[in-house]
Amino acid sequence: WVGAVSRFGGMREDASSSPPRWLGLVSGGIAGATGVLVGHAFDTMKVQAQLGGASPAAAPSTAPLPQRILALYRGILPPLLTTGAVRAVYFAIFENVKLGLGAPPGDTAPLQTVLLAAGVTGCSVAPLTQPFVALKIWQQANGGTLAAASAAMWSRGRVFHGFGLHAGLETVGSMVYLGACQRRGEGSREKSPGSLPTTAACQQACTSAPSAASRGPGRRPSRSREKPPGS
Repeated sequence: WVGAVSRFGGMREDASSSPPRWLGLVSGGIAGATGVLVGHAFDTMKVQAQLGGASPAAAPSTAPLPQRILALYRGILPPLLTTGAVRAVYFAIFENVKLGLGAPPGDTAPLQTVLLAAGVTGCSVAPLTQPFVALKIWQQANGGTLAAASAAMWSRGRVFHGFGLHAGLETVGSMVYLGACQRRGEGSREKSPGSLPTTAACQQACTSAPSAASRGPGRRPSRSREKPPGS
C-alpha cells in the first residue's frame, strides 16, 4: 500500500490510505484505449497482408494520404469501446480464481496457482471478446459500418466462427502474460527482500514523490546541514 503523503488543494491524506479502486479501472481503460489507438493501424495492415492484400477495405494506392490512413482505422470501434470493461472483467476473474485456489490476496502466489488462474481467466473471457474480435476483423477485411458488419455476421452465423482457436489463443496468451508478470515480481523481491509486491510498488512510485509545483514557487527541498564541530 502507498506509504506516502499526497497533496491536493492543501489537504493531506493519511499515509496508510490506498489509492481508490476506481483509479485502477480508469488507468486500465486509458492504457487499453491508448494501445488500441497506436496498434490498430498495424493490426489492419497485418490482417490485409494475411488476406493477400486483396481486401475491399484497403484504400487504393492512388487515394489521398488522409484517406489511406483512415482506411487503416476501420474496425477500431469494437476494441476501443470495450477495452476498459474487458480489462476490468479480466482482472476481476483472475483475482477471484486465485483466491478460490487458496492464494493470499496480492501479488504473492505460487507460479502454478497463477498459471492455472490465468488459464481459467483466458478461457472465461474468450466468449466475451470473440464477437468484438470478429467484428473488428470483418470491418478490416470488408469495410462498411459497424451496424452493417454486425448484421452481415449475424445473418451468416459467423460471430463465433473460429472460436476454438480464439479461446486457445486467449488461454495460452493469458498464462504467458500473467506468468511472466509473476516471475518478474518474484525476481524483484529476491533482489530487494524488503521491496513491495509489484502492484503496490508501482502505486507507491507514482504517488510517493510530490511534484515541484506542490512545493510552491521559489522553494527547494530542505537539506540537512551539519554544523562544524565547536561552532
